[in-house]
Amino acid sequence: MKKSAKEKPILLSVRLTALEKQKLNSLLQKAAYCQTVSELVRDMLFKRKLTLNTRNESLENTLVELGLLRNELNTIGVNLNQITHYFHMQADPKERLFFVKEMLPYFERTNAKIEALHSLIEGLKTLT
Repeated sequence: MKKSAKEKPILLSVRLTALEKQKLNSLLQKAAYCQTVSELVRDMLFKRKLTLNTRNESLENTLVELGLLRNELNTIGVNLNQITHYFHMQADPKERLFFVKEMLPYFERTNAKIEALHSLIEGLKTLT
């Protein structure tokens, strides 16, 4: 701290309202490289590039949902592959019919997940 005071010997006082001080503090919290309000104000005054860190919560929630959908679709795919494997091992048509009937609920669940995926993708289009 004392080094920066020696490097910048001129002191400038500024009066602010409580709202202005609050805005500066919130900008300081988001600023990537500024550690003090003085640094932030100097950067703003001398038009240096000010880097702010922001979070897009709606995008994070969408990415979490996409990850969950990917996992569910992967699980459904594994189950379908196992049923298909047993289907091809059977020679009796009645047993094959059993495995076809076993697959139908998985196809319905897959269609529901694909519809959810389409709605998420449509939601992403509106965010960008």
